[in-house]
Amino acid sequence: MPSIPALTGIRAIAAGAVFFGHILQKHIHNNLDFLEYGWVGVNMFFALSGYLFYILYVDSLENNTFSWRNYISKRFIRIYPLTILTVLICVFAMNFSFSIVDIISHITLFHGFFPNYRLSINPPLWSLTVEMCFYLLAPFLIYSMSTLYAGWIKKLEGHTNRYMIASITLLIWILFVAFCNGMSDIYQNWWYYFTGKWDSYVGTLTIIGRIDDFMAGMAIACYARLYPKKNLFSGDLIVLFGAIIIMLALLFTSSQGGPNLVGKHKLSDFIFPSLALGSGLIIMGLHRGGFIAKVLSTKTMVLLGEISFGLYVLHYISVPGYPKSAVSLQDYLESMGIHFIVAALICYFIYSLLAYISLRFYEKPIGSMLTKRLIR
Repeated sequence: MPSIPALTGIRAIAAGAVFFGHILQKHIHNNLDFLEYGWVGVNMFFALSGYLFYILYVDSLENNTFSWRNYISKRFIRIYPLTILTVLICVFAMNFSFSIVDIISHITLFHGFFPNYRLSINPPLWSLTVEMCFYLLAPFLIYSMSTLYAGWIKKLEGHTNRYMIASITLLIWILFVAFCNGMSDIYQNWWYYFTGKWDSYVGTLTIIGRIDDFMAGMAIACYARLYPKKNLFSGDLIVLFGAIIIMLALLFTSSQGGPNLVGKHKLSDFIFPSLALGSGLIIMGLHRGGFIAKVLSTKTMVLLGEISFGLYVLHYISVPGYPKSAVSLQDYLESMGIHFIVAALICYFIYSLLAYISLRFYEKPIGSMLTKRLIR
């Protein structure tokens, strides 16, 4: 499949939201309340993975040409080199203050299953455990969804239209949201029964509670494959519709007192998942093209999208005496009298430069070497 520059560019937006949300957390009440929701970037990353994986692999799975070896190798090449490097940097920087179990669980990306290790060495890595689990599940989910849609369309032959398929897509998403909520409750009870401790973040920091984010992207990708672009403006309108869904969800969250309190509302089970639904619609709109897609397809946005993984992983690495280094740098710059917004932009430039150096001189060379050895 040819590259889709706009979907690379949107990665820059998602990573930037997470970055500024982290380093400016203490300024959220300085007319920057929206920074409290920088974590929405993670919802977008997950929805993007679901969308792209469906588009990339559905044909090979349907045609029985899918290669597990190449698939797993590509996933390993994409995330492991930088993950291992950042873990080792943090371990050395903190004078080996982490347990050997903690270190091994991070290197293998199993740390996300254990509450004590989930956010220890390099907090953003929690999402890589979720991604790894999705990688293993994705081929089964893609094939199942493709077969399901094909079966429905065959049964309803002559009676289907885009609105009916859109309704089926929405129903699938709702069912997966309900499934995630139910499985999260079961897992929490199971964990408490065997450990005597309550894992409060199963629904937000594990694959059990986040699979619906990926499924939102996959379901929308399935619809997009069945009903491709029809007119010039459809892309921008879909992006706008997705953005409105995200804004409404965040406004509702804010009206309930923020993300920690909205969970008490009976609608909360669908408020957080709707962020991925809105993200999936934005992604489909960008895929179809339009003015917004052209903006995100510029060389600058594509470059920032290419380094987004590095920015996400590197900004919380530890340096001697300073865990969460980007936050420490932000605090230092502010202590020098630099306005916090200017300081944040300086931090963004520095860590984007580090991410570019990592991509250019470490990730790509290592990736090329591993590709020659592992991909057939």
